[in-house]
Amino acid sequence: MTSTPTGAEHLIISKKHPTTTPFSEGKEDEEDHLDRPTSSSQDGNEKPQPKSLKFKLTVLFLALVTVVGSMDAVIVGSALAAIAQDLQSSSVESFWVGTSFLLSQTVTIPLYGATSEIFGRKWPILIALSIFLLGSILCATAQTITWLIGARVVQGIGAGGMIQLVQVILSDISTMSERGLYMAIAAFAWSLGTNIGIPIGGAIGERTTWRWIFYINIPVCVVCIVGLLYALQLQHDTSSFVKKLGMLDWVGLGVFTCASTLFLVGLTSGGVSHPWDSAAILVPLVLGAVLFPLFIFTQWRVSKRPIMPLRIFNDRSAIVGFVTSFLHGLVFWCVTYYMIVFFLGALQHSVLHASLETMTCIAYSAPAGLVASMLVKRTQHFKYIIVVGWALLAAGMGSNITMHPNSTKAMLYGPRVLVSLGGGLLFPTPIFAVQARQHGNDIGIATSMQVFTRSMGTAFGVGLGGVIFQNQWSKNVDSAVAAGRIPHELIVESNVAETAYAVIRRFPEAVQEVYRGVYADSLATMWYVMMGLSVAGFVVSLLVGRDDVVSGGLAGKQNFRDEREEGDLEGGR
Repeated sequence: MTSTPTGAEHLIISKKHPTTTPFSEGKEDEEDHLDRPTSSSQDGNEKPQPKSLKFKLTVLFLALVTVVGSMDAVIVGSALAAIAQDLQSSSVESFWVGTSFLLSQTVTIPLYGATSEIFGRKWPILIALSIFLLGSILCATAQTITWLIGARVVQGIGAGGMIQLVQVILSDISTMSERGLYMAIAAFAWSLGTNIGIPIGGAIGERTTWRWIFYINIPVCVVCIVGLLYALQLQHDTSSFVKKLGMLDWVGLGVFTCASTLFLVGLTSGGVSHPWDSAAILVPLVLGAVLFPLFIFTQWRVSKRPIMPLRIFNDRSAIVGFVTSFLHGLVFWCVTYYMIVFFLGALQHSVLHASLETMTCIAYSAPAGLVASMLVKRTQHFKYIIVVGWALLAAGMGSNITMHPNSTKAMLYGPRVLVSLGGGLLFPTPIFAVQARQHGNDIGIATSMQVFTRSMGTAFGVGLGGVIFQNQWSKNVDSAVAAGRIPHELIVESNVAETAYAVIRRFPEAVQEVYRGVYADSLATMWYVMMGLSVAGFVVSLLVGRDDVVSGGLAGKQNFRDEREEGDLEGGR
């Protein structure tokens, strides 16, 4: 059956090309889309069409995909001690168990974005889920730390497509005026996965075998694959496979993958596997930095169908959306990653106890993201939600500075609500700034880049946080040694400080007390920096135009294909 546009999309397209679909590959259709900004195609007042059962099931399964993907990004961190003990890994190897997932996830996001533009969204997300499922099985059955690290790379390759394509598909199947509802669901799912991942990892690592961290993914992935195979119905291109391969920007993909891989490897491993001034760190950092301008040149002059067309950055609000996504990923991930270090090191709590305390510090992000998206849907405005989000996040990061081992419970938990609320408001809103004035054919590409910038921000958060924490740790320990408070034989080096809490508990009580203060003071410096970046995000958010409104009836490029509605159209109803 030939796909037929429905609703507002049909009215818009039929003005010039009544026989083409929103996913036609013809030159005329492409030019037509480029003339249509999404925010002005409709007034946004058109009554939304009833959604079919398959549509609702698609949204449900995409939400499950988001929960699993976000949960696996954090669940391993609270179980690393159990993994290291079982597989007899070093601190550097344990570090790569988490970082390898993050790196492969970030690097593959543009690849999925490019291929889904050519081959459609359905098969790439099913392939991503299958790769993630394979990676989970390999992780659960790993017998050596090298095996586990390699399996985490496989998992990350799948997760990159999962987190990216969920956002793109939800943007494709909804109009701008109704997108707030579906972004609310995605934001809630993402925050939920992040929240429950930390305590689940801690509970599994402390109470049973760590392998269950990965086994629990298997049934969920199988259900999502079968469910999306049945329910996800998107308009698709009928071009040949060979023709589609020729459409890919192979040069851009190659340069970008090399640039991001080299840069992220250097950024995340500096100070951990090698010193920052070593060739093993500087060479990939410099090469990656050199290749990024080359990539921009290929997108500007070389690529016929670029994976990152520079026109998506032409609007001020879109630039604000990209910057906000990057800074939010950096700051909020830093809080999520290092807050548990405070509870483990400064307060010397157990892994499970610290995991639950960390969850309470970010628990409000899920409802805050839900409320933010619903407000956008109701008011059709997003600027001041972003502004308020950054203000709350900056205030919360500032309040983190006051935390020390002897803080009252009110000082430990009360101000954390600000971080949670501010971070939650910033989960869904940047995508509206990015999409508000994009053209129809550019929604998917712009969304992919928004997801990538946030993921890149998380990588920077790990790298920058590690640099700050380790440098300050060395200064604080050196001062304590010089004052005679820490014996030379009990010095803990900065590159193992994040996971040294178990060793420190075996030190004399007086030395433990000193190290508790070292943990708190080292993290306080990081909170200062994160507060400054949050203030920068607040200033940048003020640049969003006051007239930027989320409205219009134009959906994305590959709309949901409702067979019932197609039958009604063909029947003349």
